[in-house]
Amino acid sequence: MPQTERIRQLPLTYMNTREIKIAKGGQLNIDTDNEYSFAFVMQNKVSVALSTSYKHSEGNALSGELFMVPAHCQCRLTNTANQAVTIIWIRFMQEALQMPPSKEKPCALLDQLFDQSGFHPYRMPQLRSWILDFMDEGQPLNTALVYQLQSHLYALTASFIESVQKPKETEADLIVFVEQARQFMQDQSHLPMDIEELAKSSGSSSSRFYTAFKEQTGLSPHKYMTKLRLDASLHLLANAPGSIVEVAHSVGYGDEYYFSRLFKKHMGMTPTEYTACAKRKVANLNEVFAGDLFVLGITPYLSFDRGWQDHPAYVLEKLASAEPDMILIGPVSEELYQALSQIAPVTVLRWKEYSWKERLIDIGELLGLSSVAERWLSYYDMKVENARRHVKNLLGDEPFLVVHAMKNSFYIFGMKRRKLRDIFYDDLQVIPPSPAKQISMMKVDTLQEVAELDCENVLFLVHSATTEAYCSELEQQWRILKPSRLKKRCLFIRNYDSPLYNAVVNESLVEQMVTQLLVSAD
Repeated sequence: MPQTERIRQLPLTYMNTREIKIAKGGQLNIDTDNEYSFAFVMQNKVSVALSTSYKHSEGNALSGELFMVPAHCQCRLTNTANQAVTIIWIRFMQEALQMPPSKEKPCALLDQLFDQSGFHPYRMPQLRSWILDFMDEGQPLNTALVYQLQSHLYALTASFIESVQKPKETEADLIVFVEQARQFMQDQSHLPMDIEELAKSSGSSSSRFYTAFKEQTGLSPHKYMTKLRLDASLHLLANAPGSIVEVAHSVGYGDEYYFSRLFKKHMGMTPTEYTACAKRKVANLNEVFAGDLFVLGITPYLSFDRGWQDHPAYVLEKLASAEPDMILIGPVSEELYQALSQIAPVTVLRWKEYSWKERLIDIGELLGLSSVAERWLSYYDMKVENARRHVKNLLGDEPFLVVHAMKNSFYIFGMKRRKLRDIFYDDLQVIPPSPAKQISMMKVDTLQEVAELDCENVLFLVHSATTEAYCSELEQQWRILKPSRLKKRCLFIRNYDSPLYNAVVNESLVEQMVTQLLVSAD
């Protein structure tokens, strides 16, 4: 096609933007009529199927990826993640297209590119900083904003064209593939899997794939798969009535003798010995301990939500009927302790007075599962060591303030608060700013009050349901509080859903920190 003809076909007009949320397991069908769209996945992942009169294509788009949806296309979006997925849908017109494309061939440049590439996810890191511009529907559409949105639209289009016409392998591509491989391993861990074939499909050399995988997860692919399968086996042995043979087959090991040897090597005890310890009926009266029990493979026989002490008679009645083998609690009154002790042996864990790692070891010893707890902590330490390298390489010696951002308030965590100090400032060795050294936890109502602590860099912890528009606005507000902040870092961990001080939550924070650093470095 002559260059002048391409140029005539490319005039674009921005229309509008909307935020789409699809619940877990949900599906959404969109007919584009005569408009085009760029769809940006803000969090989690989505399965995409695109159908036009001349092309059908499908695949998966991960968090941080975007893809072009052509005109007169039937688009099916399916949420395959464990949480709601958020998509920013940017609609525009390609003016040369006045009628549906020919059934024989596409007639405009973007349609021709779609015919060439099909569904084509790609990354454009700067898009996250533009989301607020696209989403600010309440602002008058003045001339400056029109030109700004048009400029963003052309930049998106140029990036898409370059990605399609000049495909090239980058480190960002490998990061995305590793994340896809990790998700695939989690979903298919119970099935036979050829790790070497998975490495070859990355488009890189096997050695590069193995190196990248370990950099992102802290484990080699083989160790990661072994950990997934053995973790799954703990829960089956503790909670399911099946035999060891059935458990071995269920987690992907066809040879139960090999499974038993591997289990003993990693857990320090045989599957039979583990089952004998794990089958005891544990009543848990503190929600913090649930995450510690989970990594040991234990599901409490009976548990109660926070506030159960307001209804002690009801709880005591339920416990007496359940006849547990043991009861785990935090500090309670002497009267309540004595009443609980009449039902079953009680262990009081003063969890605010010592580290969560020591508590996990204590619970492991109580259940006869010390070696299982120690094994989990050894893997955790590998992840921390890996994450610490990323923190050092990407953040250097720049201090960061850790802030839990809520809708109408902010909680600032400092060095005197064990809860998050252990994770961010001790384990990950993020450098604390000077004000944080004097703070335990401080609640403030405005971002201005956070900024008064005089730290240039901030790490915001936000709930997974928080909209990207809110995060973008928060980042923009933070950067304009002082002109010098324009070149400083503002990071987000977007799945801070459970601010409990236990093994599951802390492992998740470490993993999310690595992901955030890799994405921000892209």
